[in-house]
Amino acid sequence: MQHSTELNDIIMSLDELVTACGQERTWVLALIEESIITPDVSPKVNEQRVTADSSSQYFSGYQLSTVRRASRLSRDFDASVPAIGLILELLEEVEQLRQFKRQFEPQSTQVVEVTWE
Repeated sequence: MQHSTELNDIIMSLDELVTACGQERTWVLALIEESIITPDVSPKVNEQRVTADSSSQYFSGYQLSTVRRASRLSRDFDASVPAIGLILELLEEVEQLRQFKRQFEPQSTQVVEVTWE
């Protein structure tokens, strides 16, 4: 496992990802096939690209958190991989809507009541 200087994140191979999430390799490959996660990280070591064959797949810590979240959904709801993809997509959309709502909500102003006698 390496650390990315650009992303300030960890970079891991497919095997490291499988080990870190505690699932079977075929299950993680099914997540990749459903595009729930994508191997899109290019590892760097000392600002020089690591030479790797084209079949090498590298993942970020964010993708690890996605796999762990998918694992919890699978365990807690006995959800299939396609269902997990849909659930994660809907959860992301809900979070975006919440952020949008917070952004456009009027700032709550506190009203202080003062009585004069």
